[in-house]
Amino acid sequence: MIFPELDKAESMAQPPVVAPNPQDLAYLVRNYVHYDNLATGLYRQTVNARKVRDDFESKILTNLRSSNMENAIIQIAGGRLSVHEERHNTPITLGRMEELLRAYFTSHNLPDDTQNIMKYMKKQRGYEVVKRLKKQSGPPPQPLPPAPTGSMG
Repeated sequence: MIFPELDKAESMAQPPVVAPNPQDLAYLVRNYVHYDNLATGLYRQTVNARKVRDDFESKILTNLRSSNMENAIIQIAGGRLSVHEERHNTPITLGRMEELLRAYFTSHNLPDDTQNIMKYMKKQRGYEVVKRLKKQSGPPPQPLPPAPTGSMG
């Protein structure tokens, strides 16, 4: 073997197949639930922070506009703020695609084949099926009854 480390790395990359340990599953589930709850909380915080930030941005822009200072550059710690325009393209949804096709056929005096094109695109649209865990709210699980003790007889 010229590179024994590579052969060793390949064998380490594939763990041996062993029977599942219920404690391992419990550990994985606890961690999944913990990080799912963490991700949910961070998502909510992010949504709220963006809303508050957008409200402040709107108030700043209104203030600058009313003061006729839209070209002002505001010095802040670590940089500066300036007003600029952003262009956002409208998403091309199937409904929007249908509108555009109808307009195209009308503007070019062609027979409107929009319905057939839309049917074709919907049939050809691909999808992917992925297995995921789905967390459902509900009462906590009931504790297991104690194991029977003593001998029978």
